[in-house]
Amino acid sequence: MSTNSANISALFTSVTTDLVPFYDSAVLLPNQALITNSINIEGGAGDTVQFPTMDSFTVGTTLTQGSDVLATPNDFETTAVSIQAVKRGSGTFVTEEALEDGQFDVVRGAVVSQLSRAAASATDIAGFKVFINNTETAPTDADDLDGADGNILLTNSTVGAAGGAVDLNVVFSNQSMGFMSKRGITASMQEDVQFDRYIMTGTVRNGFKKLRDNHMLAVGSIAGSTATADNASLVDFASAVATLRANNAPADASGFYYAAITPQVEYILSSYINGVNGASNIGSLSDLGNRALLDAVISEAIGIRWLRTNNLVTGVTNTQG
Repeated sequence: MSTNSANISALFTSVTTDLVPFYDSAVLLPNQALITNSINIEGGAGDTVQFPTMDSFTVGTTLTQGSDVLATPNDFETTAVSIQAVKRGSGTFVTEEALEDGQFDVVRGAVVSQLSRAAASATDIAGFKVFINNTETAPTDADDLDGADGNILLTNSTVGAAGGAVDLNVVFSNQSMGFMSKRGITASMQEDVQFDRYIMTGTVRNGFKKLRDNHMLAVGSIAGSTATADNASLVDFASAVATLRANNAPADASGFYYAAITPQVEYILSSYINGVNGASNIGSLSDLGNRALLDAVISEAIGIRWLRTNNLVTGVTNTQG
């Protein structure tokens, strides 16, 4: 038995203990505040769940005595939205020398960070792709985003130069998406004696699907640009909010929608709110996940809670045809 077997066993135990809270802090979308329609089927049979969806919202009417209360019903559709679990994750190698020569806590922290952030980023990237066109495949042309056939509506389709690249920021109701979890973040380890090292992996199984197309909108911004000319603005986001309200998209308990934005748009909006020279008055948006609702709010202006993420769909060609 290797003289370091106790160390590697202790490392795996520590990683397993820390992985779940680190993953929960790093991931954004599987957050009950952001996606209220969530189902956990860990331990159950099958890899698919169904979410019953409601027909277009119908306002109730004033009734006379003895009249039909269900004359204008809000029916659930006969077919539900199905979500299938997809496996995501990453792995890392830990050598015997790393444990012999390095500090245990340094190695532990590096392994936990690698496994949790890799799985969390993969989850968020997949979720935001589903926001855009209801699949985990990014669109090839933003000009296709017209709100039809599962595509999101790009509200400012003429942003930037024709043929240029745009990033797709998302404004949404917390009831617009469905999320399912089949396996929470799980660590596994295998000894690789050929190279005197250990293989550690962290995997999850989850999935996303749109429940209502008109409860989310995209606001385009010039890819990677902090220039304010012909770029995303507060007016664009205010227009998106107005459209969501007109579509009767439910807001959260405090009356807010959510906007996931790129770091460049964070800078632009900070400049609008505080003045170009006062952007530093608003701290940089920090960690994602559950802490995002506290730490990543730059403003509750125009009925939006702002969340910065690096996992949006970016660099999409906009032909403006």
